[in-house]
Amino acid sequence: MKFCDHCLAPLSQDATHCPECGLPVTSGTDDPLLIAEEERLVNPRLAHANLLRMRGKWEDAIRACSEVLRQFPNNVHAHALMGDIYRDQGNLEEAAQWYKLALDLAPDSAVDRRRLEQVQQELQIRQQAQSQSQEVEHLHRQARALRIFSASVIALAILIAIGITWAFQSRIAGGPATGSLSITTSRLPAQASTTPSLPVPEDRSEPGPASVAEPAVQSVAPPEKPKPENRPRSEDDLLADRIVEWLRQHEVKPTMLSVVVDPLASHLLISFGYTGEVSRDVLYRTAWLSAAAAFAIQPGTQTVRVRCLVPSNAPDGQKVMILGFVADIPRKQMPPQPADTPARDIPAFFQNVYYNPVAGLTP
Repeated sequence: MKFCDHCLAPLSQDATHCPECGLPVTSGTDDPLLIAEEERLVNPRLAHANLLRMRGKWEDAIRACSEVLRQFPNNVHAHALMGDIYRDQGNLEEAAQWYKLALDLAPDSAVDRRRLEQVQQELQIRQQAQSQSQEVEHLHRQARALRIFSASVIALAILIAIGITWAFQSRIAGGPATGSLSITTSRLPAQASTTPSLPVPEDRSEPGPASVAEPAVQSVAPPEKPKPENRPRSEDDLLADRIVEWLRQHEVKPTMLSVVVDPLASHLLISFGYTGEVSRDVLYRTAWLSAAAAFAIQPGTQTVRVRCLVPSNAPDGQKVMILGFVADIPRKQMPPQPADTPARDIPAFFQNVYYNPVAGLTP
């Protein structure tokens, strides 16, 4: 007893077409006409799925391949194309599984075997990179702890020095020590003075023979305040300007945007916000395209963390900026054409995401 490859209906041993679905029976046959019939039915649908993959529409491509596999579960090309789709998304583990299934159906396929070997090599490289990243992060934490300890020791030494100085000055200000030499001055009594005094004039309103001019008071202009010097722009500021310019080309204009780069961990933090009311799709698209711009400008960046700020009403009625959400976007999740990604699908690519319940931005 054998069954149809497409609808699993029971077939007779000499059946060439399924009595239920009408499709040709290709399992266990070398008939070129039956194989050509299956290729005529499958190839256009696989070509459409591959076109969706090249355009970065991963979900639609997977859906098209799944429909082909539902009717033709032993089609080698559909299995290999599913491996290509998951490989383009960066999901190497899933891609390797699909390539293995394709090789089970066609063990002599050199193309699928080469693809499987390449994916396995990329997986090994990724695991080594993750291990090195963890070691660097461990060293970074140790260095941070050492800096904190050094700063604490220096601060304690400064406090001790200030205390010693204050105690020494207090002892000096307390008075002269016992046995120290004190110098005093005394004024002679007025009767002993031999210097004649001048007579006081009777009428003080009349001027004397000579008048002494009072010294003129000169006005001193206050010193001019130094002009504030322009603060030099840092590399983070320049990178933020480039990201803003990249966003404007895609008609995305956040009110504020800042960047902080962590070169030791190959991470980058982007904070953006809108002072006016905007939709959730605009916020998701701003976060998504900001990460895409950072990956395009900084080839060494592997992960971008986005922080979204949104306006909210304070208890006193004033407008304040609060945290809307925080998410990590790894480079491997970014498709070749990020601008074509629909806004409703963007939250599916977020990792380590946190939504502020007050902001109400949960998709």
